[in-house]
Amino acid sequence: MKKIILSISITFILILSLYVYSQENSLTGEEIMKKVDENAFYEKIEYRGKMIIKKGDKSRFKTMHVYAEGEEKALIEFTNPGDAGTKYLKLSNELWIYFPDAEEIVKISGHMLRESMMGSDFSYEDMMENEKLLEKYDVDVIGSEIVKQAEEERSCYVLELNAKEKDVTYAKRKVWVDKERFVVLKGQLFALSGKLLKEMVVNKVQKYDNRYFATELVMTNKLIDDSSTVFQMEEIDFDVDFPDRIFSKRSLER
Repeated sequence: MKKIILSISITFILILSLYVYSQENSLTGEEIMKKVDENAFYEKIEYRGKMIIKKGDKSRFKTMHVYAEGEEKALIEFTNPGDAGTKYLKLSNELWIYFPDAEEIVKISGHMLRESMMGSDFSYEDMMENEKLLEKYDVDVIGSEIVKQAEEERSCYVLELNAKEKDVTYAKRKVWVDKERFVVLKGQLFALSGKLLKEMVVNKVQKYDNRYFATELVMTNKLIDDSSTVFQMEEIDFDVDFPDRIFSKRSLER
């Protein structure tokens, strides 16, 4: 009788394991990325940010106050000594920078948006990106791996994203998506040639109501030796109410 009960228990565990496995692997790449986009995309956000820019054994620190609305509007005001009052305003695909010392506004557009922001490993587009990746990329599930995030080991989907059009910043992305929280814990960014340009690793994820959101990550530039930038977010407020006039060129000089 004990052998029969043991056999039934083992069979039940195997069936349950197969069911869980099939449920995990029944999601398509599009379904996974839809959940990722739901977590990452915001209608409105306000937060305090910090960048730690590391070049070899030297580090520089930048702090900022950020407002953003949808895909089209963002305002970054730097607050650290040396950069205080410098502002970046994004309106659609155009960017204006205000330099307080010169009292000058400079417009950046096109491929210039892919240049480094404040000497960091983030481009202007990286810092101001708030787009749903599913709208710009075709997605394939190519595997499953364990990624260490903080002190945890997280089971992740491995996805390959290929751009639908040629005008995107990165022609291909490879991302590791947490199977439970649907947050990208690691990402690799590739040029059209297939060359690896940058790698991103998430250090911290926090829950805000029903969403999981990455609040600390490290971007490494694979084209420059020993170059990386830690980006941290705090005092995050989603769907905050702020006046639309904040996203105007007139507001840059205030």
